[in-house]
Amino acid sequence: MHSSVLRSSDFELFVKGSPQNHEDFFKGWANTRRLGFIAENGIEGIGAVNLVMAHATAFYNAYRATKEEFFAYPDFFSFQHNSPKVSYSMLDIHPDNKHVDIGDDPQDRLDAINDRGVNVLVVPEGVKKDSEFHKIQMASAKRNIDTCYVYSSKGVVSNADLIIRCPDKPLYNEYIRWINKVFDSVESEEKAEIQEIKSAWADNLNNSYLEQSFRAVSLDEALSLL
Repeated sequence: MHSSVLRSSDFELFVKGSPQNHEDFFKGWANTRRLGFIAENGIEGIGAVNLVMAHATAFYNAYRATKEEFFAYPDFFSFQHNSPKVSYSMLDIHPDNKHVDIGDDPQDRLDAINDRGVNVLVVPEGVKKDSEFHKIQMASAKRNIDTCYVYSSKGVVSNADLIIRCPDKPLYNEYIRWINKVFDSVESEEKAEIQEIKSAWADNLNNSYLEQSFRAVSLDEALSLL
């Protein structure tokens, strides 16, 4: 829970081009809400790091508002297909059981998401699939998932309507260290395959902040990208 050092003031959000402060964006956020992101190959989830950390900060803000001591991690999950899993523990997705193995079947993937009661679903930009889901699966998804975003492994999506910058100094170097720890969790023999993602991630750095963009989508569109 080292990322609890982040505060709302560490984020700059732009919704459809207009600035919005973090506290207003997450007004009413409860610490029981759950986020999950799909990262089939593991490391591409780095393109969603600002979105994840903005939500994690809202989680810790909900605890801080009680004025009581706490020791807790958000119920956030990474859904990965490749093994071994990339560790996002430095982003407070902890312990390791929150890095969930998924197959390549969209129905199985939705089961994994539903089983964990995800409320905020984050999926990678890509080619839509004509997948069919069972009525029971869809009922569960509609009951729990109320917010969906599309992200890109490179940190920049087409037709973005949400931009998040994080953080401003003095936490910038520490924030970058956390993210590099995620890269370091990749097995050495795989590192050549992630250089493009790491290079694109570095391109989004601007001396004192990391900027990434996202697109809010409907549940149906998010499920078509599973």
